[in-house]
Amino acid sequence: EGESVPRPLHLSVFTNGAEKLRDEALPYPEKATIAGPARVIPRELNGVTVSTCDLTLPLAPEAGFWGRAKAQAARDAAMDALTGRVLEEMLSEPADLIAALRGDRRFECAMRPVALPEAPEVAQGTYLITGGFGGIGLTLARDFARHGSKLALLARQALPDRADWDTYLKRHAPQDAVARRIRAVQDLESLGAEVMVVAADVCNRDAMQAARDTVEAKFGRITGVIHGAGVIADAPLLAKSPSSIEDVFTPKIHGTEVLGEVFPDGSTDWIVLFSSSSTVTAPAGQVDYVAANEFLNAFARARTGRTKVMTINWGIW
Repeated sequence: EGESVPRPLHLSVFTNGAEKLRDEALPYPEKATIAGPARVIPRELNGVTVSTCDLTLPLAPEAGFWGRAKAQAARDAAMDALTGRVLEEMLSEPADLIAALRGDRRFECAMRPVALPEAPEVAQGTYLITGGFGGIGLTLARDFARHGSKLALLARQALPDRADWDTYLKRHAPQDAVARRIRAVQDLESLGAEVMVVAADVCNRDAMQAARDTVEAKFGRITGVIHGAGVIADAPLLAKSPSSIEDVFTPKIHGTEVLGEVFPDGSTDWIVLFSSSSTVTAPAGQVDYVAANEFLNAFARARTGRTKVMTINWGIW
């Protein structure tokens, strides 16, 4: 593999505020991206194991009733106890695992089957779909269309004026990208939807705010947002470049952050983020993709309020 590092090798990764247990706050969802290298490195490098462990750091002392000296002594004692538990974690049997330390308790992540609740009926509404011309986006759009919904499909480039659609379709082959999108809109409208295509970069806050304003000016309040934009580029982690990683991060991480700003709590009923089951399976070649999708999972866990934010971890589509 070109490295002179002795094997076996174990990496212990410690974070704070990157994992959520029960009703805790999740202050740093961006730290969840460490899951990319932590879960994929063992898949790609033989003899290497990686564990992650999330901590809660003792609070800075406040003088309070007992005075600053006693408050500092209490914090120092808590830090000493935490240091002992961290050392114990580092000296444990090497393994690929996800753990969290909370007080004097240790939690370890495990997968178990959970029964899903009955799916509710698809309700008529106004939906904004980023990556709306992708396979998953169009499939869901068709379902919404059958219920007479209003659909705003977000794309980086606008379509020709509607008056020019027939001429465009006659002059271009069926496999032409713009022709396919025009036919997709016509198909959705034939199913009963009102459709508009909005051109904007999901990572540009001003453009996304303008897109929201445009949609609501025509269709009224947006009921739900589906963030389906994303790219994947499999390659060994040692062959990844900063630019190729950023291509994967941009729509999922930066785009999600922009959506969170453009749609603050209460502005829409729900936001659904399209994540991936690769956050669990961690396939070789997907260090950046796993990192980006685990951020989506953490972002959803961190957002609590009137707007319901959730992720769907799709398998192979």
